[in-house]
Amino acid sequence: MDIVRAIHGALGEGLAVVYLAIALGSYLRRRQGGLPMWLVGLAHLLIAIQVIFGTVLYIRAPQVISVWHPITGYLALAALGLTVVFRNRLGRANSAALTALIVMVLVIVNVLIARLR
Repeated sequence: MDIVRAIHGALGEGLAVVYLAIALGSYLRRRQGGLPMWLVGLAHLLIAIQVIFGTVLYIRAPQVISVWHPITGYLALAALGLTVVFRNRLGRANSAALTALIVMVLVIVNVLIARLR
């Protein structure tokens, strides 16, 4: 389980940078329709893996971390669905950028919860 914990910690910190890059890339390429969907999908896959690892770790030792850590992790995963909601109002690239910013904030909150335990 130490390997899963190490991967979970490193990936969590890296996801903030990944989603900042997705937000900036989507915004800067908004005239070209945003970033390629395979690149955004790869970031979404990483956050899904992160939530799976976190769920496994939380089931194995729930007393180690605050209950708010998994809650904000699930919120970050659920926030990816906001892209569809925002798409009609903002367009594909801007909705991806805004959603990525929301996910990035939730990931940073999650990292802070884990670091300050």
